[in-house]
This record gives sequence, structure tokens and C-alpha cells, in this order.
Amino acid sequence: MDLKVKEGQVWKYDNREGEENSRVIILKIEESKDDSMVVHAQISGIKIYNPNSGEVIEEITHMPFSIEALGTSLNELMGESEIPDFEEGYDSWKREYDNGKAGVFTISIGEAVKYMDDAVNS
Repeated sequence: MDLKVKEGQVWKYDNREGEENSRVIILKIEESKDDSMVVHAQISGIKIYNPNSGEVIEEITHMPFSIEALGTSLNELMGESEIPDFEEGYDSWKREYDNGKAGVFTISIGEAVKYMDDAVNS
């Protein structure tokens, strides 16, 4: 897939079962320290039960992906949206990334959501 993404786009992706209405908003695209492209995304329409709060998480406001990971996930451009506020999550990630303590997801979006689900529930 010759992926042409730009900030503000809304995409359908290969989601997890039961999350068919989940969408990805492209928040920011930037070059990483190894000269690859990092795509920052918000994932909405998910269902992650948080046993600590008893609430269901329906949105992940910031997740960084490699452009290749998005290429394996995105399947239909739905349109464009205003870019929601994501600076707090991005700034926290960027500090850790610059210090070598954070990275980017190189797995599909659905797999990354499952990873987050597993982390919250472990």
C-alpha cells in the first residue's frame, strides 16, 4: 500500500472484534532520530475495561506508530477532522523518547490496542 497520510485525516483500520466503529485520527507526522517517519495518532471507539476504576476506556489520545505499521493497518480514508488536543501525551512521550526510554509501535493498530488492553488489565 502506497500510504499517503496527512495530519487531520480520519481512517478506518483493521480493528479488534467489537470495535468496528473505531477510528484513527492522524495528529502529527515527524521524522524520528533514526530518519524514519513517526505518525502520532488518536484511537477512538475502543473498549478497554479498566479494573482499577471500573470504567471503560474508549479513546487513547496519543499513540506513536511507524509509518510501516500504519501501512499494515489503515484501510479506508473517512475524511478529515480538526486535530484534538494531544500535547500532554505527546510531550510526555517525546521526553521519554529523547532519553531512549520510549519508542514507537511497529505493530498494527489493532495489535497496539490489544497491547494497551493487556497492560491495563495485568
